[in-house]
Amino acid sequence: MKIYNIILTAILTLTILTSCNSTKKTGEKPNVLVIVADDLGYSDLSFLPQASEDVQTPNIDRIAERGIYFSNAYSTAPICSPARVGLLTGRYQQRWGNYWYGEGGLPANEATLPQLLKKQGYYNVKIGKTHLNGGPVQHPLDHGFDEFLGFIDHTWDYLRLSQDDVDEYGTDNARRAHIGSLLDGREKRSYKNKFTTDIFTDKALDAIQNKEGKPLYIELEYNAVHHPTYVCHPGYLEKYGIEQFPFWDPKVESYQKWHRKWGHLGEVDPDGRKRYLLQLEVMDDGIGKILDALEKIGELDNTIVVFLSDNGGTINTYAQNYPLNGFKYMFGEGGIRIPLMISYPEKIKPGSISNAVVSGIDIMPTILEAVGAETPENLDGKSVFAAIEEGQKLHEELFWSNGRDSWVVRKGKWKLAHNIGWVHNTYELEGGVAKPVNEKYTYPDGILLFDLDKDIAETTNLAGQYPEIVDELEHAYQKWRNEMSEPRKGNGELKKIPNPGKFVGNSLIEMKATVSSDGAETNNYNSMVIDGYDKTFWKFPGGDNGRPLPHFVSIDLKRIVDFSSVRYIPAPDKVRGRVAAFNIYISEDGLYNENPVVSGVLPDSPTPMKINFGKQASGRYLKFEVIKVHDSSQEAAIAEIDIE
Repeated sequence: MKIYNIILTAILTLTILTSCNSTKKTGEKPNVLVIVADDLGYSDLSFLPQASEDVQTPNIDRIAERGIYFSNAYSTAPICSPARVGLLTGRYQQRWGNYWYGEGGLPANEATLPQLLKKQGYYNVKIGKTHLNGGPVQHPLDHGFDEFLGFIDHTWDYLRLSQDDVDEYGTDNARRAHIGSLLDGREKRSYKNKFTTDIFTDKALDAIQNKEGKPLYIELEYNAVHHPTYVCHPGYLEKYGIEQFPFWDPKVESYQKWHRKWGHLGEVDPDGRKRYLLQLEVMDDGIGKILDALEKIGELDNTIVVFLSDNGGTINTYAQNYPLNGFKYMFGEGGIRIPLMISYPEKIKPGSISNAVVSGIDIMPTILEAVGAETPENLDGKSVFAAIEEGQKLHEELFWSNGRDSWVVRKGKWKLAHNIGWVHNTYELEGGVAKPVNEKYTYPDGILLFDLDKDIAETTNLAGQYPEIVDELEHAYQKWRNEMSEPRKGNGELKKIPNPGKFVGNSLIEMKATVSSDGAETNNYNSMVIDGYDKTFWKFPGGDNGRPLPHFVSIDLKRIVDFSSVRYIPAPDKVRGRVAAFNIYISEDGLYNENPVVSGVLPDSPTPMKINFGKQASGRYLKFEVIKVHDSSQEAAIAEIDIE
């Protein structure tokens, strides 16, 4: 009897202790913590099998260990601002014209995750970066948050965060270099001798420690590991064996020139990779403090923790995306595939891995389902619990677009891409030291079809072998694109094409031909070479996005056609990059050999002309390659191309 009483007492004690330490009371809603890293490399987390050997992220790894990692996760854009709007709304941001920098904004009529959580009784705190391309409700306090500490911009300095820093540089220079006070609500707040990653972590800790009554939603968007990664945390320099990088001196050179060197690999910083890893460690340490704080107050198991990157890692900060091809700014897997993990012990088995194809637009419906909220019917995203619990396919297709001619479709194992060529300065690592190399990093251009189940690195273009798949996916893209808006300004106005000129016609319009290229300016995109107007033109971009000749446009005629000449209209007067020398290639399958059908030189004149092949040619694809232009630029521009 005595033994029985002892056992019963032990059981009752254990029951009471378990009850006291229970992380969730009946009817209590879970807290939600969404952590967004900026430009994090796909292989820059230490728990991943593809992880770089120099990476250690024990605290981010804890999130995956406590929950699920999605190996097939995507952002909705290869740059931050559109992708963050998609995350916030659960919808393709292209629906209201938000495709690229400065476009679309956040309209007031789009429901956001914090607004819907507020209806469920949540107290919402936004911390860190906000970059939504403007719009009437871009400020976090205008789209559902109760508190905000951070900045509204695409980047910010990590260390120079006070009015004194602005005074030292001058207002204009500080603005150019993204230096100065942060926003606390709607008011500026100076921080002297502080580091943004620490400030944002401390704000999250404060919100957790002062949590009273209401469930908590924290959206923590670090600016790590975005440039300027060369502005390092002083407390970590010694560990990495490096010194603080010399700050920009406006007396020596302009910020644009400075940033082109150190923010876009104009020059290679030997310690560049170490500086990136330093920034990553500061963020990882901060995340560890936040997880510890939640655990200390008994709320960790009652908190949905989401961690993801806004887009792929960028080569400019020495991020690693292995085994993916491509980087931020482009539609290769390295630009749009991201690390994504979710932990929530009540519904997700710890240490899980999912190969389901998911997207940033799925975060909103997932959280709404988990907290028991009604999900709006107009969302493009879907709750991932259907994939986790029932193995359902969430998306028949996923789409990406820059609003002009760069776009991607993923359906099952297939990925079709148009106009995503990319050439960039690069480097190699030897013993952790970055060294310049002569070859440039190159991502292939044209019409690209990849089997991602067999070829995640996108090494083999299968477009020529599977034309029926190309046509099927292109049709799916066009159907989706027709549901989206045209690109709009940040204030919501449609972006208008300046004076298109005279309509001169083009036979390729009726053929519904499409165009790809190795690059296009924002308002001078590929399809303008077959739109039938003599003042609209395709132009390869210059400036920071430029690269040396040759450049090209490739036209898909949609069927095999016999023709013997090309009607060519040069770019209008005063447009840089008018063609001086060219090659024309014809192909049946989109794969071009080294032998052009015709080569030639063209006068520096806006007069339309006919380019004869001297023989009959037959093919579905036509590639016009610009070898030389009539000025010193590396740009290329063409008003119209037609076949005859």
